[in-house]
Amino acid sequence: MSQDQTTNLKTLLEEALVSVESAIQGLDQQYARTVPSPGEWSVSQLLAHIAEIQVFWSGKAVVITENDNPNITRTEVENDIRSAAVDDKSGDPLNKLIGRVKRENESAINVLISINEQNLDRIGHRGEDNPITAGGVFEYLARHVQEHADQIIRTRQIVNPSGSSG
Repeated sequence: MSQDQTTNLKTLLEEALVSVESAIQGLDQQYARTVPSPGEWSVSQLLAHIAEIQVFWSGKAVVITENDNPNITRTEVENDIRSAAVDDKSGDPLNKLIGRVKRENESAINVLISINEQNLDRIGHRGEDNPITAGGVFEYLARHVQEHADQIIRTRQIVNPSGSSG
C-alpha cells in the first residue's frame, strides 16, 4: 500500500468523524438517550459503539500486520465487551461521548500511520471465506462509522421528528 493509500485511509477516517459530528449537531441530551424502537440503539448508544469500534478494529489491523493470516472475527467474549462498553458508556453526557469518539478516531489514525506501508497489504480474514487486508480493515472501519453517522440522523428523525436533523 502506498503513502497515497495511507493518506486516503486517513482522510476516510477523518471524514467519517466529520459525519458523526454533523449528525449530532444541535442534539438535545434527552433525545440522545431516547431509543427509537425496541432492539434499536439510541444516539448515545451509537456514539459509545462508534468509540469502541475504532479501538477494536484498529487493533485488529495491527493483529493482521503481526501475524500470518489471522482470523479477526469478533469472538463471543469480544462481543460481550462491545455490549458492555455500549451499556457502560452510553449514559455519559453527550460532550463526553463525542470527546471519546474524537479521541478514538485520532488514536485509530495514529495506529494507521504507524503501520509500515507494506504491512497494510498483509491479509487476515473474517470468517472462513472473507479475506481482508490491514488497510482494508481501516477502510471498513471508516465505512462502518459513516453508516452509524447516517443511522444517527435516521434515529434523530424518529425520536424527534420536529427537531433538527443535524
